[in-house]
Amino acid sequence: MMEKFKEVTDAPEQIRGDKCFLNNLYQVNVRFDTEGNEWKGLVWLSIKRKDKEVIHDWRELQQIKNLLCGEEREAVEIYPAESRLVDSSNQFHLWVFPEGERVPFGYENRLVVEGHSDKSKQRPFKDKEQPKDCKTLEEVKEMVKKNE
Repeated sequence: MMEKFKEVTDAPEQIRGDKCFLNNLYQVNVRFDTEGNEWKGLVWLSIKRKDKEVIHDWRELQQIKNLLCGEEREAVEIYPAESRLVDSSNQFHLWVFPEGERVPFGYENRLVVEGHSDKSKQRPFKDKEQPKDCKTLEEVKEMVKKNE
């Protein structure tokens, strides 16, 4: 289970001017004032595992965004043009939009499903992390039937 983040001032590899947060698994450098952006209040999260291993667990990145910026703020991860590519370490970057701003694409409604079928696979939730509104596969099948 992911522990809460603590702000630190003397973290390894802290970028000057950023705030730095550590927990049992991750180091997150946070830049609250991103220069040169048209969105006032845009936040940049630079996320890496403390053990330097590869990550890309969507649920954990979502949880980090929620813990440090808020559950109702939206963020994007960019797969840039090769001319803007920065690929120097196992580090991931989320750009979090200002409060109230929404990404102009994506899903309109929430749906969280536990389990998998022969058509999809999802890992089980860790202890105490399953959302209260999580649906079972059977509930989703019933929803689909009602909408046909």
